[in-house]
Amino acid sequence: MDKAVFIEIEGSVAIITLNRPERYNAVNQDLLDGFNESFSIVENDDSIRSVVLTGKGKGFCAGADMSTFGLITAEQSRDYIIEKYKPLMKRFLSLKKPIIGAINGTAAGVGAAFALACDFRVMSKESSILYAFINIGLGPDGGASWLLSRQVGYSKALEIASNGRKVLGEECLSLGLTNKLVDSSEIVNSAKKWAIELSEKATVAIGITKQDMIFSLDNNLYDTIEFEAKEQVAAFHSHDLKEGVNAFLEKRKAKFIGK
Repeated sequence: MDKAVFIEIEGSVAIITLNRPERYNAVNQDLLDGFNESFSIVENDDSIRSVVLTGKGKGFCAGADMSTFGLITAEQSRDYIIEKYKPLMKRFLSLKKPIIGAINGTAAGVGAAFALACDFRVMSKESSILYAFINIGLGPDGGASWLLSRQVGYSKALEIASNGRKVLGEECLSLGLTNKLVDSSEIVNSAKKWAIELSEKATVAIGITKQDMIFSLDNNLYDTIEFEAKEQVAAFHSHDLKEGVNAFLEKRKAKFIGK
């Protein structure tokens, strides 16, 4: 529990917690290392079928740790973003298991990118997404511009990123930036409950569906049809497809095992 990120396994659900509450879970190298270690565990454990990501303490993630700001050159910062943030974002999007962000408090800066890289989000009225980059004279990084514009469209994304103000839970819900709005005391429990429900579905099919949706964001209809067809092969080889078809024919609820 003294690590910058810790992971707990509850049945088929992994709970990944950012654990630098004294810094509002600001991002440093220890936190990035912990992120990657946690993702490796989730990727390599077939018994884990869904993920909840949250932050310990009052905030989800405050973005880059400003205590290290100015200690590296602009070029070193550029290389760090490409070498560290880019592969981490790839892990979010390529993970063939659903990730639910339990967004307690504020997700700011690259922390907002982490929140939006989750497949789903649970927030409260007090939770917020904050594109804080502009407030210190920076543009978005870590994929934050791509993630926001895909969620709300170009003009609204530019407005949010240029204003540099908190987008609170109710507005996030109206914009589609969060899926559920609950009481602040229920954020993690609600995310866990949802994760359990998802883990009882056909995990292979969820992974395929996730990859289909991501591919479709930057490709045309015809290329997407071909991609879907190729991805569908894995579903045809899965145990859960056979179980799903049999359950349908036998008029009973399917019992998926995630394989």
